Amino acid sequence: MTYREARAMAVEELGRIESPSLEAELLLRHLTGWSRHIMLLRLGEEMPRELSARYLGLVRRRMSREPLQHITGNVDFMGREFHAGPGALVPRPETETLTDLFVRGLHDPGLLLDAGTGSGVVAVTVALTFPAALVIGSDVSREALSLAVRNRDRYGACNLLLVMGDLLQAFRPGGTALDGIVANLPYVPSREIDDLEPEVSMGDPRLALDGGDDGLDLVREFLASAHLYMRDGGLLALELDTEQVRPVHGMLKECGYWTSTSMHEDLTGRDRFVTARRMGTEAF
Repeated sequence: MTYREARAMAVEELGRIESPSLEAELLLRHLTGWSRHIMLLRLGEEMPRELSARYLGLVRRRMSREPLQHITGNVDFMGREFHAGPGALVPRPETETLTDLFVRGLHDPGLLLDAGTGSGVVAVTVALTFPAALVIGSDVSREALSLAVRNRDRYGACNLLLVMGDLLQAFRPGGTALDGIVANLPYVPSREIDDLEPEVSMGDPRLALDGGDDGLDLVREFLASAHLYMRDGGLLALELDTEQVRPVHGMLKECGYWTSTSMHEDLTGRDRFVTARRMGTEAF
């Protein structure tokens, strides 16, 4: 059996997956270590029997709806390849937009926080974008932080500090003057988690998904005190479910601590993000 025949077999086996051709190729390239260019040149070669057996094993794992990123151990995020695994949420394309909104809204920051950092891909990206800033990534999960450490070390982001703590509990109110907070907190209503795609409901940690009865339990708890940790004019950026954007936008406008509150769309045109600025004390 040639590599081309093995890939065709994998495409057929993965027919129920959204992008079977792409995933069959990615699994083959992961197994061989080939770039796409090299793979295309060598598709006509005979595939060693031991390698074809391993390839079939990877395909079967994907057929069982194990996330592709868990099988390969990597995920692409904003042009970089990061470690991925079952200890943290697999970052989605929407979170790339969140990160872009955040970094474009900052100017010469000194102290930044990625609350609920998970695998650390946002925190590492921000730290590499602003090498003169101290970036803090916090998470309550030891498994997630272990993955974040690997991603930090992969890119030598020595200005990234990773701390264990629930939301903002690792910090002292009034004693921390953050220039910005970015957060992709759990926002899935508890009752809806089991109805998500198997890659999410079974592949991602429930801790990284479960936002309580309406999905906003952690978001409300976070917003109740976030203003106490930020300097005047500091930037807040949140990722949410599309149905939650307007309620959270209204929450921020009504509480009196934020200004320049805005809603933003994802690449499909749906509302997915809210940004706001910490209002100056003179405005109270």
